[in-house]
Amino acid sequence: MNTPTTPAARGNDGQTRVLHRITPLQEWRPPTNAGPPFMKIAVIDLETDGLDPQYHEILEIAVAMIVVDQQGHILEVERVKCGLQQPSRPIEPQIEKITGITDTMVVGKRLVPQKIAEHLKTADACLAFHSKFDRQHLEMLVPEVGEMPWICAMADVDWHALGFDGHAQGYLLMQAGMFNPTAHRAADDVASLIHLLAHECRDRRTVMAHALAGARSPTWRLEASDLPYRLRKDVHRRGYRYSDRGVNHKLVREADYDAEVAWYRELVGRNPTIVPVDWVERYRADWTWEPVERKVEVVSWRR
Repeated sequence: MNTPTTPAARGNDGQTRVLHRITPLQEWRPPTNAGPPFMKIAVIDLETDGLDPQYHEILEIAVAMIVVDQQGHILEVERVKCGLQQPSRPIEPQIEKITGITDTMVVGKRLVPQKIAEHLKTADACLAFHSKFDRQHLEMLVPEVGEMPWICAMADVDWHALGFDGHAQGYLLMQAGMFNPTAHRAADDVASLIHLLAHECRDRRTVMAHALAGARSPTWRLEASDLPYRLRKDVHRRGYRYSDRGVNHKLVREADYDAEVAWYRELVGRNPTIVPVDWVERYRADWTWEPVERKVEVVSWRR
């Protein structure tokens, strides 16, 4: 049987909680109420030698294909496929401590982009816990992943509304009543993520169901393409980021759309440039998209 998907059980004294160790993926069993297959999803985790996709490199990749039904139940888990890669620079000591990957382990190892692309193309979508990080690093090595839908278990799920606290994968897993004694190696993190996705929340829907719904819901990129210079700090405080293409922008979901557009209109005097963003485009790196050119005369009192 799979690890129980109920939240961490409380002890009889109300002072303790019981966590269950996740079970090996090769022992995965679909729930009894599962429906027919609906989607095949590639669950991905990367270990890298740093945070910058344009400078740092992938050290390790792990991919497990899962099959889900329309309710987000995980019906099947294929064997995790892993690969190591020797970077062009020695692995820094702090990265070695975090990942457990040493220079000795990766000597002579190489990832083959074509093989990774062919494997991922058998899936309907890619999923990572932090898709913005994993997608941008992976897209530097395997450009084909930029054409696929991406699901983010961290950003596409409203964890707070589901009664969770925080956004770290291991912490969320413990709140779901499970733990993995090993972490930060790619295969271990993929196993943890799959168990977390299978967790049934208090609304009786799985985390996978919430992630899939969030990924497929509409979002928009608001581009401050004609923002007066004196207002740049205002939009930064609001969460806008400055892209490699030289424009402040912010990703907005449906629940926040009206309020965000109204705030910008009040600040600037007109709407921002509004670009619909689907689950193929959502976690794309800034340098892979061009801002919309917009020529609007700025009235003197707004400059």
